[in-house]
Amino acid sequence: AANLRMQEIAYKRTQRLEINEIDDLGRVLADELEFFLDEYGLNRDKLLGVGIAVPAVIDVEREEIALAPTLHLKDISLHRITQHLKYPFYISNDATSGGYAEWFTHPAQTSMAYLFLEIGVGGAVLLNGAPYEGDNKRSGEFGHMCVEPNGLPCKCGKCGCLEAYCSTARISDELGITLEDFFEGLDARNPAYQALWQDVLKHLAIGINNIRMALDCDVVLGGNLIQFIEPYLPELRQLSASLNTFENSAEYIRLCRYPKRASMLGVALHFIQEF
Repeated sequence: AANLRMQEIAYKRTQRLEINEIDDLGRVLADELEFFLDEYGLNRDKLLGVGIAVPAVIDVEREEIALAPTLHLKDISLHRITQHLKYPFYISNDATSGGYAEWFTHPAQTSMAYLFLEIGVGGAVLLNGAPYEGDNKRSGEFGHMCVEPNGLPCKCGKCGCLEAYCSTARISDELGITLEDFFEGLDARNPAYQALWQDVLKHLAIGINNIRMALDCDVVLGGNLIQFIEPYLPELRQLSASLNTFENSAEYIRLCRYPKRASMLGVALHFIQEF
């Protein structure tokens, strides 16, 4: 829950829900929302709306999730998720929402590309102070640009995507540990962790340089991975600069203002701006 200043006023994480099919998600979502409002004593009369951020390409005209590789969903009606909600709602891609939250805190006419690094990898493009969504509402799908032809398999079904190399899922899936454990091991100079991390940085630099070449604007890094990446930012900038045809430094790479829950604040921004 966020207030009109886009400040978090309540938060809850719910795990291990009884969900067997997509229609169950809609029911559970509505029930958990009511529990949440009661638990934190939030006034329903002041609730402007419910924002839903999902790691998915959303077809607005057909009102459906066109594709969500990390959730293994395709061509799913949004009504099946929202049918039990009693309040106005707005659904957006999680990475796009995170980018909007970041954009909201910057000067009105700046341009930026937001690269969202979590279980999935995505982003948002903001040009001259305005969001650029693309002809098919798919701008900022940076996670599915190819950074290694015939490389690692991606959940989208292709190979060599940035997401396959730089998502947090790569660390947890390959090593079976948490991000906290990984970076503790990295600090302790674990050789396997060091080799994996160097490969992550290498491909992240390739992706960032591609974005810089295409859009010629700042690249802001967001998502859960950013909580741990600051000590490695000089190395990432150096790797990115070494790939750049026109620049000898990569100071254009910046870390986000909201490393945690940016997508939630960003989707709430829809109702804040409307108000």
